[in-house]
Amino acid sequence: MATNYLICDNCQHKNTVTSERIVFCKGCQKKLANNYLDWKKSKFNSSFETYVDGLNEYNESVPKKTVLKNPIPKKNPVFKTSISSPSKTSLIFIASVFIQILIAAIIMQGNSNPITTGGSKISYQPSLTSNYLNEVKWGTYPITQTLSLSVPFELKESESVLPCYMENYITNHKSSKAEASQSFSLTVEKLNFDSYYKIQDADFVSLNDDYMNSPEVHVLKEEGLHTIIKGYKTYVEHGSYIKDGNEYLYENYTLTKGDEGIKIILSYLKHDDLLCKYADIVTLSLLNNKQVI
Repeated sequence: MATNYLICDNCQHKNTVTSERIVFCKGCQKKLANNYLDWKKSKFNSSFETYVDGLNEYNESVPKKTVLKNPIPKKNPVFKTSISSPSKTSLIFIASVFIQILIAAIIMQGNSNPITTGGSKISYQPSLTSNYLNEVKWGTYPITQTLSLSVPFELKESESVLPCYMENYITNHKSSKAEASQSFSLTVEKLNFDSYYKIQDADFVSLNDDYMNSPEVHVLKEEGLHTIIKGYKTYVEHGSYIKDGNEYLYENYTLTKGDEGIKIILSYLKHDDLLCKYADIVTLSLLNNKQVI
């Protein structure tokens, strides 16, 4: 009796041949090597019955393959039952886990220490000699319709840090300052430039606060950065200086848009961790939605 199935040479599945259209294996979906349509190309006058009669001979010629019931090899356990003699694989696994935990801890520690504009990593602990804590009074102060600052000390009207000659070429001038115990200072100068005489950009950029303008203060500047803060062209300068034996960090922002000009100057003790945290918050409130050129 003629065989009515065709063995797949790929997966050894026996495909029942019921018609001339059995071309693909039902087991692996691959094309059958001796399907009727291909067979007939070399057997022009042969019938389907002749094809079926020859299947037994073809099936016997198909190379037999060993098909694994579970083709996925069983992995050896990482940890052996004998604790006294751990395998090399176990030791490598334990070491890799430990290293990943260590790296994660370092990253988490780094994320908990924000970076100031000056690029210094901070661990936020207040100084033991801090005498400004009773002055802390957080508030959000609008500078323009689109700019505002979160400030740890009250921002009040103050004397201007602009040189006298500039007063002749500006209008709508307002000076504000937040300060605490010669430890922290935020100076804000807001103005409009004269439409007939524009103050030189370099002169406006070079303006410093009262701390930095003190006698015998040597300012160490780092490379500046051009940026855009909420539509204002901004030049950011930062660095450090020593005043009365204390080391300070500073951040100096020069913002211009049309005839508007704004100076925001931040000075704070370098080694007071809590003040560095305060400075970070002020900076982030200003740099929200910034774009670096």
